[in-house]
Amino acid sequence: MKLIELLLCAVLVPVAACEGSKGALGPTGAQGPAGATGPEGPVGPAGPAGAQGPAGPQGPEGAAGADGAQGPAGPQGIQGIQGLRGLTGLTGPVGPTGPAGPAGAAGAPGAAGPAGAVGPAGPAGPAGADGVADSGCPGPRLDGVCVVSYNSESGGGCGEFGFGCGGGGATFLTAALTCAGQGADLCTDSQAWGFTHGQQQDITAWATLISGQAWTASFADNDSNAWNSVNGGTGDDHSPDDLYGWSCCGGTTPSGSRVVPQLINGVKVLALHDVQDTYWSGAARYCAMLNGDICSDSQTALIRQSGALTVPSWTNSHADNDGNQYSMVNGGTNDDNYPSNQYGFACCASNLPADLGCPVERTFGVCASQIHDVADTNFMSAAAACSALGSDLCSVAQTGVLRAAGAITAPMWTNSHSDNDGQWLAFAVGIEVDDNPDLNNSYGYACCVK
Repeated sequence: MKLIELLLCAVLVPVAACEGSKGALGPTGAQGPAGATGPEGPVGPAGPAGAQGPAGPQGPEGAAGADGAQGPAGPQGIQGIQGLRGLTGLTGPVGPTGPAGPAGAAGAPGAAGPAGAVGPAGPAGPAGADGVADSGCPGPRLDGVCVVSYNSESGGGCGEFGFGCGGGGATFLTAALTCAGQGADLCTDSQAWGFTHGQQQDITAWATLISGQAWTASFADNDSNAWNSVNGGTGDDHSPDDLYGWSCCGGTTPSGSRVVPQLINGVKVLALHDVQDTYWSGAARYCAMLNGDICSDSQTALIRQSGALTVPSWTNSHADNDGNQYSMVNGGTNDDNYPSNQYGFACCASNLPADLGCPVERTFGVCASQIHDVADTNFMSAAAACSALGSDLCSVAQTGVLRAAGAITAPMWTNSHSDNDGQWLAFAVGIEVDDNPDLNNSYGYACCVK
């Protein structure tokens, strides 16, 4: 009924009149979801154009266009003034000479002109070759051995303390000093053999200089009386006060020979014969004819150490293998061997320069390039130290001179292994040196140039 009344009131009178007083506004309900987007309307007409903006910066210049076609030539200009005349060119080559005309009559000779001044003398030409080649020896070479001097007088032996000596001859030290004073050394066993051997064989067939007992550089030990042909019959382990003859050998191996020394472990070797087939006499003569000598014990030991010698070999002190303990030196020769044994050998050149000068001041005539007066060196090390200086260990004779001069006080190695035969050589090698010393013993050494 209420609804009908409301409808009638709405038709007949204003709603406000029909309604009662308006109630309070209710709360807004929650917003419903957005409806679907409707279709897009048509694009409207374009708006009017805006004002023109300012001009941008000018872009880079474009590439040049191709050249246009050449235009027609203009009218010829007036002729310029003539330039200056150029220089005359060079004269051309002379033509060939024509044939010679007939010779005219000879004219009268002219007057001689004044003599010209004499010019300065030209430099002297080089000296011509010597008529005789230098032998390297200040005296004669006897079968290749340079013999500076000799004395064959012999007075026989002396008593135990030097009393009762015969006339003539000299003690070992006196002979050694005599040779050193001549810039030489007592001849080695191998050097002396050539001019001593005749007294034992045939003095008419050999150039015999020594006619009796004689000293050698290694003391002339006559091991088991087997070496009379070298020393004339000295004793076995004799006294240094015995009065014997002596010979001094020196000189140098001359240069210019076809046989040029080669260095083997620092040793100057002229020849090497590593075959066990040669008597003592052949080895000594072979080396002498090369103006050298059989190498010493110390030199031979160095050559053997290098591997160049492998067979038992002679040395210039006859390669005695004392007590069979020196095979490091001689390769195992016999103890107290004989000249009739057959061994190999090496020949060594002299270390002296061509002028025979000593590179250091001589000591009582001995050319000792180095003196190591300290007992701290074995035999092989001492030999190598001297070889490095172009020297060899000094001989027993040279070592005796150095000790007499006060230049050495320690026990010393020599180039014949310092055998102190029955202590007879203590005056030279030192009282501390053994008879047949071990090569590993510690001694001093002196190096000599000879």
